[in-house]
Amino acid sequence: MTQPAPVEALTAWNGQALGEADWLMQLPPACSHALDDRDRREDTGPTGALTRAALADLATRVAQRLRNSRGFVVIRGLPVDGRTDQECAAMCRQFAASLGTPRPVDPGGLVTVTDNAGLGKTNLALAPHTDRTPAPHPPRLLGLLCVRQAAQGGETLLASGHTVHNRLLTDNPWALPRLYQDFHFGRGTGFDRLRPVFQRHDADLRVHYNRRGIERAHHEAGVPLTPDEQAALDAVDKILSDPRTVLRIALHPGDLLWLDNTIVLHGRTAFTDPPAPHGRRCLARVWAD
Repeated sequence: MTQPAPVEALTAWNGQALGEADWLMQLPPACSHALDDRDRREDTGPTGALTRAALADLATRVAQRLRNSRGFVVIRGLPVDGRTDQECAAMCRQFAASLGTPRPVDPGGLVTVTDNAGLGKTNLALAPHTDRTPAPHPPRLLGLLCVRQAAQGGETLLASGHTVHNRLLTDNPWALPRLYQDFHFGRGTGFDRLRPVFQRHDADLRVHYNRRGIERAHHEAGVPLTPDEQAALDAVDKILSDPRTVLRIALHPGDLLWLDNTIVLHGRTAFTDPPAPHGRRCLARVWAD
């Protein structure tokens, strides 16, 4: 294996050092109309061309932020008021189509508290992780549109996988050789089961991490983690638990978070839903390549 080298780019950031100007964009008014599927009509005239051009320009700016800046961005001001959850999800997918190829709609496209579901559908905290989906590979992009906030908590946690890599190189270099080798990931038919935490792809460093998924997959595969493997994963978790590493963002209704799922890890704090009849915390989720 080639000797690991540090990532020297804006994608290697610490949460405590970022301000809103580093990650927040306001939705232009023309884009609000372009994303309004409920009221929009097919318009081939000057107005329709203007709104489509505005949406294309916004997508270009977002793609540049993901590729050349921090690896994530929040677009503030999507028109969610008065729309159903399904309409909000459709709006999220519409914008995803301007960035890449959306994956098929999945049962978890609306993230709310659901009985008898996985950890992501509870109100418990989620440690920073990258998303994994059925094969052939994890999605490149993740979009999360806030439809409703929690009554308390539910902040989004973001961390740079490139920063984790650089910190390991400085503080725990012994861990990196094992993290560049395959671990079992995920469970169930079609999931990409063998993958390293860090993988070089040409000049890029890709990150794939989900501690809970790794432990479950190794258990189900009958391949227990060795003490050295556990220690390497513990070194990752120690960095991810450092408040200097993680950025906490309170997403508001109409905030659309986009992130590069091969660079930026995401999680959340525990939360409490509003009492009835107010709707539960709800995010619309879309994956794209």
